[in-house]
Amino acid sequence: MMFRGSLIIQDKHEWRIHVADDFRTLPKATDNAEIVAAVKELRKKSNFVNTGCIIAPASDSCFFSRLNLPSELDTRDRPSLIYELENHLPIDAESMSADFAALPSAVAQDQSPRGASVSAIAIEVHEWKPLTDSLEAANIPVTNIIPSAALAITSLHEKHAFVGTNSLLLCHGDHADLITLADDCIFSWKYFKLEAASLKRHKNLDLAKSKQTLVVDCPEAQVALIRDNAGAIQLDSDSLISHYLQGANTALSKPSSNLFNLRRDDLASEDPLRPISRQLSWLAFAVATCLATMIFGSWWRATRIESRIAKNLLAQSEAFEESFPDTRVPASLLRRVRSEHSRIMGSRNATKQIEAPNSATEVMRVLLASLPTATRMRISSIDIRNGDLNLTFQVQHFVDAGVVAEALSQGGFDVSQPATTQKDAKTFESSLQAKWRKDSSANTNHAGEKPAAIPRVEQGNPSTGTPPPLGPGITSRLTLPPTDESEIDAK
Repeated sequence: MMFRGSLIIQDKHEWRIHVADDFRTLPKATDNAEIVAAVKELRKKSNFVNTGCIIAPASDSCFFSRLNLPSELDTRDRPSLIYELENHLPIDAESMSADFAALPSAVAQDQSPRGASVSAIAIEVHEWKPLTDSLEAANIPVTNIIPSAALAITSLHEKHAFVGTNSLLLCHGDHADLITLADDCIFSWKYFKLEAASLKRHKNLDLAKSKQTLVVDCPEAQVALIRDNAGAIQLDSDSLISHYLQGANTALSKPSSNLFNLRRDDLASEDPLRPISRQLSWLAFAVATCLATMIFGSWWRATRIESRIAKNLLAQSEAFEESFPDTRVPASLLRRVRSEHSRIMGSRNATKQIEAPNSATEVMRVLLASLPTATRMRISSIDIRNGDLNLTFQVQHFVDAGVVAEALSQGGFDVSQPATTQKDAKTFESSLQAKWRKDSSANTNHAGEKPAAIPRVEQGNPSTGTPPPLGPGITSRLTLPPTDESEIDAK
């Protein structure tokens, strides 16, 4: 994987500065200003570099200890852990920056049956704070301070997927890191000169449960020495530098995977948001742009609305002047238009409830089609208004008024009770009111239709009579002999 960050590695005799695919070495005695200048120069030459920078202290600059804690001490209580660590290291709590990792429960019970066990790594603040502050002052955010051995362990764990107890030997020329892992946690860590006595001591103390030792970046001349004194070994094919870079990549891309990050305590950044300051700047710019766009859009929309209002007011005034050329346009006219507009806008959905007017021609067609053909009648007047029908007609018998009402009811009308008045011995005049049912006009012969209302007969004026109710079969019995008079006269 290509490295896309900035990594400053402290070695025994030099500094190695890696920025993306480029790197530079500086003598161990180089001051902080030259290191910062080299980092800035390499970052300027490289494209698409991650903004974060990692400092990797050498093993001889770090302190390691394994703490077997009493049961009453919480592993999340960092101040208590630091003061407990002070009892095991030659530096005081105020001058160290430390991080802790809890060991697996099986290992912890072996070491401390009553409490937990943690691994601790610490560095001295005064050695690293000047370099950290110089990088921050040069606008190079330091996101992590991770020991170089911890970076290599992260990369090796991703490659080999360690489970249980494993031993590592990280070679640095004539020195080496001897590390025992419990799963992916550091159980023991020693940095010493690579010689037979040290290897045997480490084997007797820490390699009892490990089947073989993984050796990284070992010179050919040292392989036989290691095999003779450390037992079975496995040689890793990659260089130690490549594991540093891979571990740094993981630290930048997966911050939660960092077991030991010493960028804390007195080495912590004064601005916790500094590592993401560029992203926050872009976010602020995007928010400001969005707000400016919204404000401009609102102003432009309000301007268009005001322009349309002015045009409408001018059109209203011109229409009034055209209609009333000798009259001044009153201010009340404009207020009236606004009032009507507000009222219409408040009832914008009312048009869905307004029924379209019924065609008088259609109602007339249904009326003529519904009149009974077996009953003689003369129509005196027809009044049709939006489906409401007022019909006045003359028949020879008052019962015929009920027949007509029955026929209209079957034809699609809601018929009210007809009023009948006798004009002479053979003429009865009836008036009825009906409402056309538009949706049922096509169905004129439903069996479930109600019979026509009972007619009211007036024998002369003002006396009235009420005939018996009409049965459903009465129409068929009312066929009268033909005469010479016209059956229907419509006015």
